Amino acid sequence: MSSTSEFLRARGLPEDIISHLEEQGIDSDVIALMDDAALANYIPRYGDRIALFNFCKTKQPTSKRKNGLLEKLREKMKLRKDSDKEDTASKTQPQETKKQKTTRNIAIGWIHSDGKMTKQVREKQGGGTRKLHMSTEAGLKDILKEGKKLFFPDGISPKGSELDFEFEVWDFKQNCLTDDTCHSIGYMYGAAKLTLLRFYIATRPKENQDDIHTHKEVTSDNGSEYNAAESDEVSVYSNEVYQLFNISVDSEITFGPTYDTQEDTEVTMIYDGPAMPLNPPDPQDVLTITVHSTDTLNDMIRAFCKEEILNKPLSVKRILPGDREEAGVGSGVLRDVLTCFWQEFYDRCTLGTSIKVPFIRHDFSAAKWKAVGRILVKGYQECCYFPNKLAFPLLEQVLFNCVYSDPKAHFLQFVSSQERDVLMDAMKNFSGGPR
Repeated sequence: MSSTSEFLRARGLPEDIISHLEEQGIDSDVIALMDDAALANYIPRYGDRIALFNFCKTKQPTSKRKNGLLEKLREKMKLRKDSDKEDTASKTQPQETKKQKTTRNIAIGWIHSDGKMTKQVREKQGGGTRKLHMSTEAGLKDILKEGKKLFFPDGISPKGSELDFEFEVWDFKQNCLTDDTCHSIGYMYGAAKLTLLRFYIATRPKENQDDIHTHKEVTSDNGSEYNAAESDEVSVYSNEVYQLFNISVDSEITFGPTYDTQEDTEVTMIYDGPAMPLNPPDPQDVLTITVHSTDTLNDMIRAFCKEEILNKPLSVKRILPGDREEAGVGSGVLRDVLTCFWQEFYDRCTLGTSIKVPFIRHDFSAAKWKAVGRILVKGYQECCYFPNKLAFPLLEQVLFNCVYSDPKAHFLQFVSSQERDVLMDAMKNFSGGPR
């Protein structure tokens, strides 16, 4: 401490400060371990503290200082090695877990054929694309089983009973899979190199439905049995009646051009009617109406309150939000306007679930209902657009002044699924007669 005390005396520090340091045993080794805040409790001037720190540092043996530097270097090297090991482990861990996966994600869709047209069933009709986890060892039978669970819950779908159809499994290229060509899901993932493997459950009606319904019975949830032929009376789709009068029963079909796509887009049917005129109409005869996209329903009804609109070619000017006029022209704009109109009409003027039936509104006069009828006719005349959600009995009464289809079958589509189940159970119980 004597060398430190002499240094402090040379700096002109008072004797009481030096004596206090000596009493506390604060020598050069201790000062090397102290920080500036701790030393300030003993030496008030900052310059004296800095000079004392430098003095004690020079008094420290060289070997000791080198050892301190080496220890710090070793600590840094150790930390770097540990971090490298952690990075290596984090990089290899996903590969190891990937090899250990026993399930994979797949997508399953539903493609239905009615004998004339084959198309994918959309989500709002009970189809769509469903994603699920399946074992990598799963094969053809497992995929078919899961597809039936998704699209035929409890053996029933919007298109009918599971017993009415023949089933196949198609791959993402829409090739039919068999026990020989359908390997495990894990094998097909490795062969296809896809991020998500897609399959389709393909259905088509059985050929001899009458014989099958005569000999097969279906067991209901409450354990009672009834003949499947009786259930045909309340079938949601009365195919024989519709085919007799050449009326389409598929609620997914709208009239218009057909597009080749695998997605859940609108399925359309090509119009096979009279040939369109070769010469364009005279611009002076074209009737132009203005429709705002924010009020399509009311604008269309106001425009179609005039009877002469049916006798003139129609052109639509559509006003988008922000008072911008749509750039497109022609039947495409009219088709978009009709789509918006009927969607608003379904939401605001009809009731029902799978099919829609208009209801009486206090603000809808006879003139407005006649305007809706003109919109239906004009849409089909101009661009072959037809509202496909309206109930068939309603359309038959409007178009033919007679109902040909079964109102009972369509009423089951009008009510909710819970009410439909209750009504079908009630009709099954009544078939045995009063008790």
